[in-house]
Amino acid sequence: MSAPILLLPGADQPDENQGPRIAGAVISTTLAALVVVCARMFVRLRMIRSMGIDDYVMLAAMLLSLIGMGIVIAEVHYGAGRHAAYLDPEVNRFGLKLNFVSQPIYLWAIPMVKVSVGFFLIRISPSIFYKRVLQGVMIFLMAYTFVCFMTLVLQCKNLAILWDNRIQTTCWSQSTLQGLSYANSTVNIVTDLFFAILPIPMLWNVKINARTKASLICVLGLGVFACAAAIVKAAFISNYGKTGDFLWDSANLTIWIAAETNTGIIAACLPCIKPMFKTIFDSSLRYGSSRKKDAYDLRDYAHGTNHKGSKYLHSQTRTEVDARRGAVPNSLADNISEESILTQKGNGITKTTVVTIDRGVDDRGESSGWNKDYPERVVEDGDLCHTDLSAKRDPEE
Repeated sequence: MSAPILLLPGADQPDENQGPRIAGAVISTTLAALVVVCARMFVRLRMIRSMGIDDYVMLAAMLLSLIGMGIVIAEVHYGAGRHAAYLDPEVNRFGLKLNFVSQPIYLWAIPMVKVSVGFFLIRISPSIFYKRVLQGVMIFLMAYTFVCFMTLVLQCKNLAILWDNRIQTTCWSQSTLQGLSYANSTVNIVTDLFFAILPIPMLWNVKINARTKASLICVLGLGVFACAAAIVKAAFISNYGKTGDFLWDSANLTIWIAAETNTGIIAACLPCIKPMFKTIFDSSLRYGSSRKKDAYDLRDYAHGTNHKGSKYLHSQTRTEVDARRGAVPNSLADNISEESILTQKGNGITKTTVVTIDRGVDDRGESSGWNKDYPERVVEDGDLCHTDLSAKRDPEE
């Protein structure tokens, strides 16, 4: 009697390759997240000139995502997305090892994105209550992630069994591991919804116009897309290890783990790069209307200098007092990265003094209508002091 023939996993399936699909999805989502993070750093370092702990945590999450992408690319090279039956045993073993190494990378990257969002919301939170709630959720997230990490590294007495089936050891059952995976996915989904929904009650009583408030809530609520990715990922957990063909079975799971991580990064960074979009938009508007503005400026100058040798000196002062309870300037809509706007004292009186000064100009011999623009300086009696430098400076100033 001949010995029974043992078929390797996937031997009864055609030699299909999901590797390009895995690599394409992971690379595209990771690079998209990298672009948005770079834009966030540009706003923070060049425009706002202020870095917060949320920015550093986001950088760490992005670094983990990039490391995960590199591991997945190598994993695809070593058989990810293919059946074990068509791979050299050594190649298959190394691919499985890379598959395991990528798991703790993304395990930590996902909660770090949420912790970054938590720190950001703490900075703009209008009350101590919401700050305490956010701190509690963040502590829970990190503690729970540490527990998940320990279950990952303690699932077998000898972890090498996960990529080398020649080793004899004991491991937790597949059903136990799947149960832990479902629990982790549930926590991710719930916390995604928490961070997406919390801005609604948190900003509800802040005194800004309805359109601004709605736009802020929508931007901060983009985390629902990360939640959707987490739900899709959870649907593929049951397939992992179902046939023992792990590199093939984990294809969709790998794609959606990366999608969840990078979608969360993108959603978390979009509110912080709003000043850059506003600057680009305002610049295009100024460029489009510059010719019309110049025409009016020249006409006004000609009208004001019809007497030879005259000088003009004009000053204008406007004082605005805003005594609304809990008033918040409209600049919040323009730059949500200015966290101090939301953390100002709610019941005080805000006094804004706007001073416009036109310096004297000797117009003798200047019948050509030379126009000199001087910046308008806006001084607010309080913590914020802004100077509009968009106008041209006179070389002699």
